[in-house]
Amino acid sequence: MQTGTFRLQENSFIAGNKKYVIRERKKPTTKPKLFLIELSPFNYISSLFPVENTIFETYSFDYQEKLYNLRKLAGKVEIQEMQ
Repeated sequence: MQTGTFRLQENSFIAGNKKYVIRERKKPTTKPKLFLIELSPFNYISSLFPVENTIFETYSFDYQEKLYNLRKLAGKVEIQEMQ
């Protein structure tokens, strides 16, 4: 997963040559409300787990055995690999 700051258009962003979308689950379950997918080809990435006590809307997720933070800012999304 490419890290950095990317332009957010509604709920989608492009990182490198891949387009990602933040989606909301249609039916409530025990899983988190939001999840991340990659478009073309379709690929489920991960559930987005809310991070409490942060200034910005922040989520954590895992992808290919690595942990990441996703932070939604005004018109941007920031992805950082967690150490």
